[in-house]
Amino acid sequence: MTYQTRDTKAQTRGGRVQEDEATTPSRGAALARRDRTGLVALAVPDLEEPYFAELTGLLVRRAEARGLSILIQQTAGVHEREVTVANGVGLPPTDGLIHIPRSLTVADLTRRTSPGPLVLLGEHIVSSPFSHVTIDNRAAAMAATLHLVERGCRRLAVVGPRHTTPSDAADRRVAGFRDAVQAQGWEVDSDLVGPVGAFTSHEGQRAMRTLLDAHEPPDGVLCSNDSVAFGVMRELHVRGLRVPEDVAVIGIDDVSGAEFATPSLSSVAPDKSAIVDSALMLLERQIAAPPAADVPVEQVVVGFTLRARESTAR
Repeated sequence: MTYQTRDTKAQTRGGRVQEDEATTPSRGAALARRDRTGLVALAVPDLEEPYFAELTGLLVRRAEARGLSILIQQTAGVHEREVTVANGVGLPPTDGLIHIPRSLTVADLTRRTSPGPLVLLGEHIVSSPFSHVTIDNRAAAMAATLHLVERGCRRLAVVGPRHTTPSDAADRRVAGFRDAVQAQGWEVDSDLVGPVGAFTSHEGQRAMRTLLDAHEPPDGVLCSNDSVAFGVMRELHVRGLRVPEDVAVIGIDDVSGAEFATPSLSSVAPDKSAIVDSALMLLERQIAAPPAADVPVEQVVVGFTLRARESTAR
């Protein structure tokens, strides 16, 4: 089921897409252009997260088709490193930057020492004078949770809030879970909220182990991403709990491994093609603008699709 289609110059409010003709000029667009290098920098938090690895691979392929090369910089979400990349420190000359921030702020970006074309990906910085591409993580998690409800789940758990290492995506996905539970007139059971230190399968298994050691098992689990879900399903198997007969499980991101897990994992799939194409289009528009041109800022919200597989086929 597809919940939202790609729509440039759009922002999501209450699950609906509203047109927003943003007119704030891009800060990089008004600066004099250097000679084109054909090189674009990409700041990515963690290439060990399958979602980021797959998104990066797609960016590289789509950029190559446009005659561009991608220079990948892994930041680990560390603020100092994100600022360093945003300022171009230690990088060769590039035509622009695509940045997936986890701790960067608008103030950091407005103080860039080497400003130029810039596009942000993700929801960490929601409102800024820079072009931005994202999905609605809250709506995605709500859709996933309602899918569990439709499959007959009544004792719902969420595995994936990040308390020690905050994540805006995790916060919004947990908020979407709460929205869906409360929409049924139910209370969120704090005993069935399993925090993780990172979006990894090891953390998902550890969180599920802790939850099951202390409480009765849920009959449905929303996981903040697919890697966490793989760990959750592993722990359920170790405990002799069947997926989906005893516990239905759903993730978010729809990484390539989801289809090949046993059982195959239901997941919410962001429109990765739309994310990549929008980011490159917005960046190229800034790169191509003549000096002193005011390039409108665009906030792009792309759609997602819920892919129901065996892990929720109750």
